Amino acid sequence: MTNDKAEVEEKFYQDVADLLDTQNIHEYNRFTVGRTYRTRWNNRKPGSGRFEGYGLVRYFGPTMIHVALNQPVYLNKVFGSTEEVLEALKKVLDESRATL
Repeated sequence: MTNDKAEVEEKFYQDVADLLDTQNIHEYNRFTVGRTYRTRWNNRKPGSGRFEGYGLVRYFGPTMIHVALNQPVYLNKVFGSTEEVLEALKKVLDESRATL
């Protein structure tokens, strides 16, 4: 049996990585070894929504995605769908590349 949520999340993170021209090293780890519940710290690691050198993109669910990028452009906003996120990223990245 496959985990549809994990697949959707993984595809979304890969799409964001492609737009940022970086490698997606996202690993969907529901819990860490030895824990039976999620805490503030046990699922934090590079790749779990973090794009080194760019910022943070967190997929909380299909209707809540937080984007906090510092490079190559500043973008800090909560979006209502993955399509909105990808469109906004394309737009701001195209604008920043046009000014270079």
